[in-house]
Amino acid sequence: MKLIPQREADVVHVRARGASKPRILDFDSFVVETGHGILAFFHYIRELWQRRMLVRVLAARELKSTYEMNIVGFAWWLLEPLSMTAVYYVLINILTQRGSSDPTALVTILVSLLSYKWLSQSLIGSMGVVRANSSLVTDVYFPRALLPVTQIVVGLAHFGVGLLTVPIFMFFAHVGFSWSVIWLPVVMAVQFFFMLGLAYPLSVWGLTYRNLPGLMSNVLRLWFYLSPGLYKLTDVPGARARTLMQFNPLTGLFEGYRGALLTHRAPGWSLIWTAVFGAVMVVFGGWYFTRREPHFGKML
Repeated sequence: MKLIPQREADVVHVRARGASKPRILDFDSFVVETGHGILAFFHYIRELWQRRMLVRVLAARELKSTYEMNIVGFAWWLLEPLSMTAVYYVLINILTQRGSSDPTALVTILVSLLSYKWLSQSLIGSMGVVRANSSLVTDVYFPRALLPVTQIVVGLAHFGVGLLTVPIFMFFAHVGFSWSVIWLPVVMAVQFFFMLGLAYPLSVWGLTYRNLPGLMSNVLRLWFYLSPGLYKLTDVPGARARTLMQFNPLTGLFEGYRGALLTHRAPGWSLIWTAVFGAVMVVFGGWYFTRREPHFGKML
């Protein structure tokens, strides 16, 4: 009778040693699994393109729900950048005494604030876009990666309306259009994909951390102050500081808008850096989003 427990103990002991054996890496299986993952990611991108019309439907629904009962409509969205433009212009004119010598200072601040508002509205909105469409996410299958795109498209509609006011300020500043305006869609496209690369991970983190939008609002505002939006890049003291600031992705955007509308210059290498940075973020951010997408049902 004493041998049976001993045999059972031996069996358990042998199994424990077998389970703790180091597993040999199967390189062929690793290559196959990696290849399947890459193919699935490209298949997902193709599905995004096939269902791209859903972005227009979702964006139109959000714009309609926002302004259906609002008589003023898009004018309310313009009120903040226009009022902040006046505030910053007065502050810069009084504190630095550069506003009176530069007739384009007011337009520079306005264009930068419109670009920044598109950025902040899209990124902060993307952190709640999955939760705001929870019923759609849980009941209907579609590529969820379209939701952050929808949020940026809504911001693009607001940004387009805001740009309509820029020629009025340019007229009073005695600044005309030139051939450099052809670079405006290029700068806008760079900003679109740059924001998309940031919106993908933020939309995932927004499901876990509900207070993240408030923190990101302050971070984005600080980022704006550290970028040449309210001031020119040439106003930054020190050649080394100006070189370092050109690695700021917002520098390429602000300088690109300023060159296309005001200084009549083609974008520099800072916009190229912003485009490269945005492309890398779109790839890695999109990959991270697709990895977390199957868990959205549990996170909602």
